[in-house]
Amino acid sequence: MRKTNLLYLSFLFLLVTSCKKWVEVTPVTQIEDKDFFANEQGFKEALNGVYLNMGRVAQYGREFTFGMADVIGGMYVLNTSNGSQAYRDALAGLYTATGVQGITTTMWQNQYNSIANLNKLIEELDKADTNLFKPRNYRIIKGEALGLRAFLHLDLLRYFGTSIAAGGAEKAAIPYVEKYAAVVTPRSTHAQVLVKIQADLEKAAQLLQNDPILTGETITTDMDNGYLMNRKLRFNYYAVKATEARVNLWAGQIEKALPAAETVITATAKFPWVAQASVATSDVNRDRVFTTEHIFGLFVNDLAKNYVDLLDTSRFSTTLVITSARVTEQFETNTVGASDYRNVYLVRNVTNVASPKIFFGKLYQPNGMPVDLSKRVPLIRIPEMYYIAAECLKETNPAKAIEYLTTVRSNRGITAPLSSTLTAVQIQDELRKEYRKEFPSEGQMFFYYKRVNSTSVPGVSGAYPTARYVVPLPPAEVEFGQ
Repeated sequence: MRKTNLLYLSFLFLLVTSCKKWVEVTPVTQIEDKDFFANEQGFKEALNGVYLNMGRVAQYGREFTFGMADVIGGMYVLNTSNGSQAYRDALAGLYTATGVQGITTTMWQNQYNSIANLNKLIEELDKADTNLFKPRNYRIIKGEALGLRAFLHLDLLRYFGTSIAAGGAEKAAIPYVEKYAAVVTPRSTHAQVLVKIQADLEKAAQLLQNDPILTGETITTDMDNGYLMNRKLRFNYYAVKATEARVNLWAGQIEKALPAAETVITATAKFPWVAQASVATSDVNRDRVFTTEHIFGLFVNDLAKNYVDLLDTSRFSTTLVITSARVTEQFETNTVGASDYRNVYLVRNVTNVASPKIFFGKLYQPNGMPVDLSKRVPLIRIPEMYYIAAECLKETNPAKAIEYLTTVRSNRGITAPLSSTLTAVQIQDELRKEYRKEFPSEGQMFFYYKRVNSTSVPGVSGAYPTARYVVPLPPAEVEFGQ
């Protein structure tokens, strides 16, 4: 990976200008590490900068969630009247088109800049005097940083690498960057990247043994100014275990994916299912992202601005829409979906305008939303752990797999039971249906289709070619030997 690490200081400066300490240090070209990392607050601000960066448009503030990732995952109905030219080209597999390359290049660059920030933070932590930190903060900050490094690399791998199912294990995939240095990091094979992700997650889990979300300790604002509150907005212990489940399922290692997923499932009381009353309420008070179920999510201050011309207006031809026919098919409204919360409360049918359109409304931000519901982007939620466990058990214990699926469905208002005699193939098909209902605006469908090497993707006519699942590296990366 070329030059990305060199951008650390300038990017972090832009991201944490609200942090008084950073603004007061010497100009960005002369910043001394000893100034910024002289105390615990500097380390906290450096990590906060990563979370802020992750909420940018090129990352989870749009493109890795409801933007490019959902476009190529077939989540929208695109034509010459809907979706930008770049998005339409991307769905058609024209990844070398200028507009598409512009988006995917910024996705790559921003993701690696977040990784560079993490690497700098980890290196400084390794050199730091632990006496600078309040009890457990050192281990928690380092655990979060290592876990985030694994999480960010995993999405790059799933996006730009050839999947295991398509024979990609020994193919060059992406650089796994572990050092903050002005050197080129060569690409590792897909299998090598997986090993490095798993190693970082294992270290993170060890470091986060005293995470309050795991121990159950109540944190108040008078304890270190509430630094360890709101753990669902940080890469906490259960986010590590959930990412372990994701990466091991991606690797085809169900013997590792299942216990990781079930570790989180056993803690469902910490991530309770959203109550119908919380979604069957007024527009302004509706918990559209099911905040109680978040294992890990981001606070994205510019969320409304990021999506307004794509998911919340009929004025632009760039809007990302669905159709009534798609709603009927995707949510099975003629059979089980008429009472499904995800259909009834999260699909926005905008009819009071000249050109009525239908949008996924999960991220809709009406004026006056309560602070604890607004500007939230979910990155991992509890139902995914049930889906992963069900997939792992479909061959060996189909009854348990069906039980896991039924738990999610019943907590989405679906009362129709699944057949107790479903085969493994039929369970997988039910999982595919569930992923499509559960994950609009979260960027997960492209990864699902790619992982199972599906020959069919909604919105793409004919058989979906395997080669289309591999998004090319940015041209500059190829030019410089990646």
